[in-house]
Order: sequence, then C-alpha cells, then structure tokens
Amino acid sequence: MNSGSKDILRWPLVVAAIVIVVRVILERAGAPENVTNLFSAVALHLLIVPLYFAIRIGISGMPRPYLMQLKLVTLFVVLTRAMIIPIYWLAHILDWQQQRFGGLAPGVSPFIAYFAIPFGTAGFWIVASIVVGTALGSVVIALMSRVYKSQRQS
Repeated sequence: MNSGSKDILRWPLVVAAIVIVVRVILERAGAPENVTNLFSAVALHLLIVPLYFAIRIGISGMPRPYLMQLKLVTLFVVLTRAMIIPIYWLAHILDWQQQRFGGLAPGVSPFIAYFAIPFGTAGFWIVASIVVGTALGSVVIALMSRVYKSQRQS
C-alpha cells in the first residue's frame, strides 16, 4: 500500500476503535440496546467506510480504483474485526450478558468461547463486508468517474 491509501485508511480505523470502545462503555454502563446499537462497527465496515473509500478514490482519480477499493475494504474490515475479537473474549471471561454475546454463556466450552464464535463471527462479517462494501463502492466509483470525466472534458 502506498502512502495515499494509508492516509485514506488511518482515520476510519481511529473512528472504528473509538466506536468499539464507546459501545463497550455504554453497554457496561447499562445503556439501552437501542442506544448502544448506534455505535456499530458493522455499520462502519459494511456500509459507511466503504462508501467513504469510494468517494475518496473517485475524487482522487487513483489508478486501478476498483482494485484499490477491494484492498482498502478488505484491510479495513480485517483490522476492525481484529479489534472486536478481544471484546468477545472479555465478554466470556467477565460474563457479560448483552444479547450480542448470547453464545458465550458461562457453560460453553473454551473452544466455542475463544475461537468458534469470535472468529466465526469475524469471518462472516469480513466476507459480507468485502462483497457488499466493494460492490457498493464500485458503483459509487463508476458514477463518480462518469461525472468527473464529463467535467474534465468541458
């Protein structure tokens, strides 16, 4: 990755880390689920950040924009899910009762608690985000390239 793509990736990762920490703090403070759901890493890596990447790529006129979109979305979702895996481990160790940790009840085996659920969930969201984020981003890039192409010609 070149420095341009690292610059595009830096702030979304900072925002993702903040969202993850704020959600855990709100959950532990007893905030209602409809409030904690506003702080969603899934919304970030599935929709919001891939669209942000696409707009930045479309504006910049980077070479190979679709490949760049795929790389950025993949790297972002993998790094974001890597930040979330330790939260699942803490949820099991500390017996957190939030609905999203439902499969981590105290009686569950260590394999399920520390590997199957955290990495299975991560795998699902990584694949879903790569497919959805790259597809949506590609549409935005295509639309933006047409708009910018017609503006450059006039």
